[in-house]
Amino acid sequence: MKMEEKIERLIKKINVTPRDQMYDKTLNDALGAQEKSKNTQSAQLQPNIWRIIMNSKITKFATAAAVILIVVLGITFLEKTTQKTYAIEQTIEAYNTIHYLYVKEFKANHDEPLEFWIKSDDQGRIEKARYYLPEHVSPEDGSKLITWSPEKAELFFKRKNSYLIFQSNRIEGMMQYFLRQSQPKLVMEKLLKDQEAGIVDIDIQQPKQKHKPVTITVTYKAKPRKTIYYINQATGLITFVEYFDIKDNRDVLAGTTEYYDYNVPINEKMFSIADEVHKGVTKLDWLNQLIGIPQEDMTDEQAAVETVRQFFQAFVDHDYKKAGLIYSGISAEKIKEKFAYLNITKVISVGPATPYPECGEHSFSVICAVELTSPEGQTRTRRFGSIKARCGDDEMHPDRWIIHGGL
Repeated sequence: MKMEEKIERLIKKINVTPRDQMYDKTLNDALGAQEKSKNTQSAQLQPNIWRIIMNSKITKFATAAAVILIVVLGITFLEKTTQKTYAIEQTIEAYNTIHYLYVKEFKANHDEPLEFWIKSDDQGRIEKARYYLPEHVSPEDGSKLITWSPEKAELFFKRKNSYLIFQSNRIEGMMQYFLRQSQPKLVMEKLLKDQEAGIVDIDIQQPKQKHKPVTITVTYKAKPRKTIYYINQATGLITFVEYFDIKDNRDVLAGTTEYYDYNVPINEKMFSIADEVHKGVTKLDWLNQLIGIPQEDMTDEQAAVETVRQFFQAFVDHDYKKAGLIYSGISAEKIKEKFAYLNITKVISVGPATPYPECGEHSFSVICAVELTSPEGQTRTRRFGSIKARCGDDEMHPDRWIIHGGL
């Protein structure tokens, strides 16, 4: 019930309507009291009149109703004419924990955003995640769609038409970090600590129009960087963030983050992409089988060479399962479909291996030569100038070396 309605009911309960004679009597009493006290000090005047007026029960009721009415009108007036000043603590209190979050990140000069869907528990630990990385994030791999849960992760390379199943702690850590950056409570608490430590300057601007956002401009003292947070005045939540690099005393936009649907449940189907992958996609299973070969006591160069040698030797031995495990873990049927037509009958030479940092710290390019035999029994040499081998792709078994390209 609104305050105005409560007051109206209270006044109705009084249910007393003073007659005109009572009004006249009250007025005459007041005037008489005033005349008698003309010679008294002014400090005593008003209390005396007030006591005389309040001797009347009717007057008491009427006066009480009037006082209540004045208070109500005063409160209503203040509510309409004053605006609550925003403080960072409001955003800290807005949500202690975000259970569901949908976020878009735009990089400067790129129209297609990174997208993140996150589900967390009551303690703020990530439970499930889905994210989309457009091609500009990794031009070599193309766009990627990834889902994660503690049991497994899925990754779909659209351009390579391949689907990977694996386990990952890195994704959990990355999503947990991203979730913390999305928690209004944690972000604002850090801003206050940074301000207290003298790391940043904070400027808060609150427009009078309630539909417009509060802006929190954070300028870093030791870095040429500026961040602007946009806060919804009604909810106290972050809706938009702009990141700037300061170059030649100019603010250059580096990227933006947009927050959508705080705590709006996300369909569970979003956290698995198995049903979204069409038939004919190459499936790589790192969850239910051990891929690659172990490095053991070999150097990186030796391991890269040995990986390529064992791969081609598996074709000589018609061991397509082993060849598939070395070739990023694809099935024996798929590896046979791709390469068996070559009919590799001998490994002639392998090496040297040279670092190939474009594909990672432990990535190498390996030269090799093999013998091919035609159905008619004729042989010829086939040379490969840049077979790509590396380790670390299987996060749970980082010492395993695989072939990931160059064929």
